[in-house]
Amino acid sequence: MIEIMFQGMGGHGSVVAAKLLAQAAAKSGFQSQSFASYGALRRGGKVEGYVRISDEQIVLRCKMYSPDYLVVMDDALIDDSGTPGGLKENGTILVNTSKTKSAYPSLEKYHVYTVDAYGIAAEKGLIIPGGMPVINTTLLGALVGIMKTIPIENLVDVITANTPKPEKNADCARDGYQAVLSATGDTAPGEGSETDGTPAKASFKRTPVHLPEKMSKCHRCQICYMVCPTLAISFEGKEDPLSYFVNEELCNACGICIQECPRDAISWEGE
Repeated sequence: MIEIMFQGMGGHGSVVAAKLLAQAAAKSGFQSQSFASYGALRRGGKVEGYVRISDEQIVLRCKMYSPDYLVVMDDALIDDSGTPGGLKENGTILVNTSKTKSAYPSLEKYHVYTVDAYGIAAEKGLIIPGGMPVINTTLLGALVGIMKTIPIENLVDVITANTPKPEKNADCARDGYQAVLSATGDTAPGEGSETDGTPAKASFKRTPVHLPEKMSKCHRCQICYMVCPTLAISFEGKEDPLSYFVNEELCNACGICIQECPRDAISWEGE
């Protein structure tokens, strides 16, 4: 039996990814099971999706503690201390990042793969109204490329039948699949593959900002600070003690602050 854990924040699509992978496994002739774990917070809160795949009937119904594969939906979730997600010894970890695996020396005892799902989704125009790229289908494509258990065609069929914007989601899955194959050398390495030490795509990571023309709308209600799930937003400054500040290292680009701002004073960087 193979166990897979998707580790992300609300809005990353961990639960949907688990369901789609389980359906693709069933379509490929396996027994499969998917379920999830999350707290009271939805968008922005910690979410884990679980999948079990087996040739035989799956009788386990408990939470997953030591998966064979771990998919980290955002590299900000990587913790340098301890075993990520309880991953088994010699387990495999797939990280959504524009960096190469050499950027994670703490994970050297695992089989590490990276794919820039943000960049791929942005390139395909697969972005939700709040401004966040839809990354789960890209990561699913990369994952089946690593596992070599589920044919990419079966995954694409399931994605096409069960997602909005099916063509864009299917294209993202194929691109994630090809990115991993290029990085592992299973196909001819493409330009910017991991084999030459550079990421396959440019990073899409953005942070919320106050645009000068919108600053007049802000009345320092601090709702953005209160709803930020990673405590990345603060109000500090020498001239204005309530000036808006975002810690880019903590921000996971969930977009909650943008959606919840009552004055529409916050936008994505670059917009």
